[in-house]
Amino acid sequence: MNGPAHTVGSGTAMAVAAYWAGGSDETAVKSTEERIATAAAAGSLGTLCGSLPDILEPAIHPNHRQFFHSVLFGVLLGRGLVSLYRWQPDDDAGRLLRALGLVAGGAYLTHLVMDATTAKSIPIVGKL
Repeated sequence: MNGPAHTVGSGTAMAVAAYWAGGSDETAVKSTEERIATAAAAGSLGTLCGSLPDILEPAIHPNHRQFFHSVLFGVLLGRGLVSLYRWQPDDDAGRLLRALGLVAGGAYLTHLVMDATTAKSIPIVGKL
């Protein structure tokens, strides 16, 4: 998978997830305009964060996928995202931090899923 595919895929996935999530909470249902604005922001951040695994482990050779491209790291990140999703901060700064973390982590996982579908796939554990 190449860089542009990761950025487009991650940005699109995060925009769709943010738009969908914006109408799911009955206590804070957003207007269509607010949901679109949130989706645009999440898509933009997702586009930027979609290449994080390749920043940590640059694609300079065919076997660059190690720990930060592994199934184990994806599971650990996924578990962290579940905890972050369940966190209900009391202030605006906490809510912003939560949203940024969910989008960045989701974009990272999208990258791993896209890499897992290639012929090289991703390792179970990989080397540090």
